[in-house]
Amino acid sequence: MSGYDDEEAGEETGTFGPLFDNRGTMAALAPQDENLPAPPPRTAFLVAYDRLAELASAARKPAFAVGIVDARARLVGAVLCEAGTPLTIGRHTKCRLQVPSAAISLRHMAGLVLADGAAPKLHVWDLNTKLPFRTEDAKECGALASDGPTYLSIGSFALWFLPCSPALSWPARAADAWGSMPPRAFVDRRAPTAAEKRGGVDALPPPRLRGGPYRGLEEPSRVTTQASPLLLGDDEEPEIAWGTIRLQAGVAKAKRRVSAERLEQGLLIGRYERCGLSLGEIDRNVSRVHFLLVRIGADVWAIDTGSTNGVRRNGRALEAEVLADMDRLEFGSRMILDWQRLAHPEA
Repeated sequence: MSGYDDEEAGEETGTFGPLFDNRGTMAALAPQDENLPAPPPRTAFLVAYDRLAELASAARKPAFAVGIVDARARLVGAVLCEAGTPLTIGRHTKCRLQVPSAAISLRHMAGLVLADGAAPKLHVWDLNTKLPFRTEDAKECGALASDGPTYLSIGSFALWFLPCSPALSWPARAADAWGSMPPRAFVDRRAPTAAEKRGGVDALPPPRLRGGPYRGLEEPSRVTTQASPLLLGDDEEPEIAWGTIRLQAGVAKAKRRVSAERLEQGLLIGRYERCGLSLGEIDRNVSRVHFLLVRIGADVWAIDTGSTNGVRRNGRALEAEVLADMDRLEFGSRMILDWQRLAHPEA
């Protein structure tokens, strides 16, 4: 199924910008290739590795090097995403990693790297698209957290997320790096689908541990899959409220209570109906998918998902920041969001 939304076609600068592979040539996917499967994990890793290792060598703090490979096994983009920096993936020119395919939504996925001591930890969310990503065990997924090398596929594209830090050195050869990775252990925190209840899909056997940058590690890296950001019905109220969100546009005001569980899945805010808090056409300077509110541990993060006009906090642009227990965000031309964490959750 295509992830392309007809209503998005005319939004802002809704076309993918110039994307080049590691030889400096255009690597757009031809229309007839849109239905091809994504490259498998090993193939995509070997294609992307040289560029990912180059980016990893430049890391000055915990980070993930991210590369995307198309169905013809060509590297079409790669970035270094350091701790605290968001990553948006999609067709839109505001996305840090752009995907040259009409099957991909303008803003398709969002990611955030956090530092766990000296080690990086990856968080990724599908932005409620029609084409969720799949993990290395071939299961469809709406969100995940990972502390090690991570493979994802969306449609005809494969993505590799390679952890890096000043203390971590990857081998020179891609084949050696592939063999050195720890096995991946998958932990599913989603409610099982009907197909999964009937048996699901067998996980791919992880590569064996054979030394390299992870030499001596006995534990596998962990990939925890989660549900997509939530949609809120007009009449829904949580059983136990953990915080409140107040939206204001001129004299129009609205208030919603949210639970800790809802925030852990994430709330998308924007004009589009796939957002958990959909604003409709009240402000045309709000992007269809503008930003994400999500709880990670005890913190509530506001993450700009590649919006055209940005999000402001205390008068300055925000990319990804932890909100205070009482905080205010401004976006669009006149939208205000007030966040308040409740000192004592309300039943």
